[in-house]
Amino acid sequence: MKSERQKDAGSFRPEQRRFLSSQVMASVYNSLVSGVLMTGFLLYLGVAPSKVGVVLSIPLLANIFQLMLERIWSRLPDSGKTINRMVFAGRMLILSIIMIPVFLPGRDVRIAGMFSARTAMAVVILTFAYTIAASSGIRLNYWMVNTVDTHMQGTFFARRDRIVVAITTVLSFVGGILIDELRANDREYIGFAAVFFAAAVIAAADYGILRKIPYVELRPAQEKQSVQKYADCLRSDRQFGRFLFYMFWLNLAINMANPYYNAYMLDKLHLSFTHVMLLTSLQVLVQMLVAPIWGRIANRICWNRILLVTTAALGIQFFIWPLVTSQSIGLILVIFLTSGLISTGLVTSQFMIPYDYIKPEQAMAYLGLATAVTACGGFIGSFAGSGLISRMERVKLVVGEMVFGSMQFNMIISGILILGSVYYAHRMLKWK
Repeated sequence: MKSERQKDAGSFRPEQRRFLSSQVMASVYNSLVSGVLMTGFLLYLGVAPSKVGVVLSIPLLANIFQLMLERIWSRLPDSGKTINRMVFAGRMLILSIIMIPVFLPGRDVRIAGMFSARTAMAVVILTFAYTIAASSGIRLNYWMVNTVDTHMQGTFFARRDRIVVAITTVLSFVGGILIDELRANDREYIGFAAVFFAAAVIAAADYGILRKIPYVELRPAQEKQSVQKYADCLRSDRQFGRFLFYMFWLNLAINMANPYYNAYMLDKLHLSFTHVMLLTSLQVLVQMLVAPIWGRIANRICWNRILLVTTAALGIQFFIWPLVTSQSIGLILVIFLTSGLISTGLVTSQFMIPYDYIKPEQAMAYLGLATAVTACGGFIGSFAGSGLISRMERVKLVVGEMVFGSMQFNMIISGILILGSVYYAHRMLKWK
């Protein structure tokens, strides 16, 4: 149970303020290289709408592969400098996909008559880059969480999110308008390049900030990971095993539909980047208004309660998405408003909940395993969603004036599974 909020909860030490700045930079960077802008770039490269979710789920796959890098980490100096360099390298590699149209100009070609060369190149680069980013990111987050006092974490993340959503909205909105204007002249690549350049500047700024944060050894010795050690964690801690199953289930359910919303808006509802950014701005405004409330709530109650409430709301929201068509586009406002209300609580509780289950003496083993299992569920969910959308592409269900297609069916199934995970957590993990 969290301790009561103290009067000085908003007063951060110098290293905590630097981590706050770093978290802001990292979150803005992640927002620019994911979501609707990354979806738009993948569609520009020629990735099929039904496959976009799979490519966007490569970060999840990388969280599984990061277990293989443990031996490399055991040979590297355990220092903040090493972590910082690896984080920066991973981020810059992600941005390198902007060069794919330069290396493969003109009409896209097929490999063995099956795979798009551009898509294959993007998959290879992103898999390698996100594996490095995931492995170093676990260590960076552990360093950060142990630097911020427990009673201040709610305030810390709420303040971070308020700053992030404001900056991200401005950058994304400008990027969206720029790309829409250039698209009219078949020059949208320039817009994507400008957005990725901005992300590179932000990554460099974050590198500079992290260099100034003192690194304190949090473990008596560098942990040497192995399959046996991961197995021991599961055998000796049954409750942790139940928690891993819950995280696998939840992320499978969410990622069945979540990666396809932007593709649905751009490809099916035919919304422009500017329209999507306007909706996102509405969501962000609500998120900024309620972020301090989530901060106060998180300082007083357990993360699992917050996660239960927000995932239940998300599951219900997934049932509203299928009702959004060209004829009922107004319903999309309800979705973006509710997303703004729950976003800070949902994202932060998902990030923090594993720390309630880890044992400090085996921190990297627990965190690595939790990250891998969670990612595995998400990646399988994305593949399942892609397969369902592809197989049911010609299936239509007409109800009155509304026509339901494969993407809508996928959203409904995803919502059912999310609500099922809420029941499991309440029953098996005793979350209330």
